[in-house]
Amino acid sequence: MQHPVLLAVALLAIAGCGRSDGGDKPADADAGAASVALAPKGKVLEAAENEAEPAASGKAAAKAAGSERVDIPAGKLIAGSTPGDKGRDPVLEPALLEVDLGGFSIDRYLFPNDPQKPPVTGVSRSKAAELCQQAGARLCTELEWERACKGPDDNPYAGGPAWDAACAKNPASCASGFGVLGMGAALREWTSSDVAPIENMQPKAAALRGARADASNVDHRCARRMAVDPDATAPDIGFRCCRGAPNAASIPSPQWQQTYRRADLTIEQVVEMFSSVRELQALGPELSFFKEPDDVNIVLARGDAGGPPPNTTLTTSPLLWNPVPGEEILVIAGKAPKDSFIVAFYRLPGDRYRLASSFLMKNEKGPVALGFNGYVRRRLTWGVCWECRGESGNVTYRDDGRVVITQK
Repeated sequence: MQHPVLLAVALLAIAGCGRSDGGDKPADADAGAASVALAPKGKVLEAAENEAEPAASGKAAAKAAGSERVDIPAGKLIAGSTPGDKGRDPVLEPALLEVDLGGFSIDRYLFPNDPQKPPVTGVSRSKAAELCQQAGARLCTELEWERACKGPDDNPYAGGPAWDAACAKNPASCASGFGVLGMGAALREWTSSDVAPIENMQPKAAALRGARADASNVDHRCARRMAVDPDATAPDIGFRCCRGAPNAASIPSPQWQQTYRRADLTIEQVVEMFSSVRELQALGPELSFFKEPDDVNIVLARGDAGGPPPNTTLTTSPLLWNPVPGEEILVIAGKAPKDSFIVAFYRLPGDRYRLASSFLMKNEKGPVALGFNGYVRRRLTWGVCWECRGESGNVTYRDDGRVVITQK
């Protein structure tokens, strides 16, 4: 039995087709999962696609003065990046990890720390460590490197809140907030840290920071982290040295979590979350969830499939979704007085959220059901009429970390 095609309005750019990625760990929704705390009003961050690009800081063009070593004071580093940031790799970059670091000193320039000489490149990590040791120093840990790059204000880029292309052309004129030059500008850099393996996803590897001059803008972020063979050599890999006792803090390896689990979220919490997001305010305060199992049965009865595919569970409850290690997405289906919606949020530390994607069905009262299969990590489905063209679709986690909601 077919129904009229829904008029769907995407509140974010959601064009494109979904792709199914099978995970190797099945999981079912767990009604007894831990509760999701309400993000304080105003703490739901805008999606990265909606945020204006900040202007490059003039600090990037100001050449730092002083000695060829920079003392970095003890303090707190907010390591990693915000879920939903462009270019973020959640498997490698932690989500706003607070780390206390002791003081240390770092070379202002890449080795040999002489502005009159070119940086030494094309050496393995062990050779880089040997050269630092001969100079009475050591390789920096990756968190020391990130703190020196982000500066006292925890900026995303060494030069400030945005990437300044002038840094790639003249790295020696690009100063971090602490006055260290050329970080993340034109070369990748060895650190003494290792990237811990994540089950079968990757072997143990060395942590490399920075970016080539011709890398994309987001690759120049201080949080960007690469896992490479420590014996690798390349003309775009250099290093710099640090002094003082090495900081023992490290970045933990993210783990696979249950693929889908039910979120204990009240409709009052959803109303408050939506009220702090510009794109969702038009839905108003009179929101409600669909009912289970009655509304699930209505969605199934409208379609011709006869039931969901094997291993697929249908629900109207909000879901917490773990598509890849280090990433968690909250997916909510519900209704306003005249419209139905599906909204996805990145989950941040402290149970705060950031808008990932949203899909509004104008003049459609639903119900809407979400379908998930614990063996399929990167995609879940939705439907008003199950498997009906125009009245169902996918919520997909893409390789670049974007969440897209599409209509079949």
